[in-house]
Amino acid sequence: MYRVLIVVCAVFATSCSLGTSPQPAQQTGTPSQPATRPATQPVAVSSQPVQPAAPANVIASGQYSADGDLRCDLLEVKRLSGGALIVKWRIVNAAAAQTPGLTATQPKTIDYTGHWADLYFIDPAENKKYAYLTDAGNQGIVDVFWGQLPAGQQRASWAKFPAPPPASNKIAIHIPSFPPFEDVPVSQ
Repeated sequence: MYRVLIVVCAVFATSCSLGTSPQPAQQTGTPSQPATRPATQPVAVSSQPVQPAAPANVIASGQYSADGDLRCDLLEVKRLSGGALIVKWRIVNAAAAQTPGLTATQPKTIDYTGHWADLYFIDPAENKKYAYLTDAGNQGIVDVFWGQLPAGQQRASWAKFPAPPPASNKIAIHIPSFPPFEDVPVSQ
């Protein structure tokens, strides 16, 4: 019995010593210099949520007056044939997920509401206010998002207005509950 135990211990000790040994670190430098290990770069971690930047095709951006995580990106202001002006924008919920209490993480939904009377533009050259166009049934020629917007989501909106005079090449656009977008160029 002792012989079997001694043989098992000898086999175990031999197999442990025959195992692979760790490889030395890759050397850098010349033979006359001591070997060094490659440096690793530290990873920066921020406790602040990162706000997504507005894409390059955005004319201007503004924050919602009721919640700074909601952003309006002005995308296009263009004269159309027939004497109309189209304004396109998107509403973006840039909020990151948050943890309410000690339970699971839930996204932050923001309720965006506004008043139709606050959707207009001003031609500073003539100091004149223009409301959006309406059809024969007095319905606005618009597609505007109002409602709850979950974190990370965005919604496109647009409205048609009567075009300012041809000499007016910059206007101020008012989108409900956002600061005015001043000196916005009007494209042809």
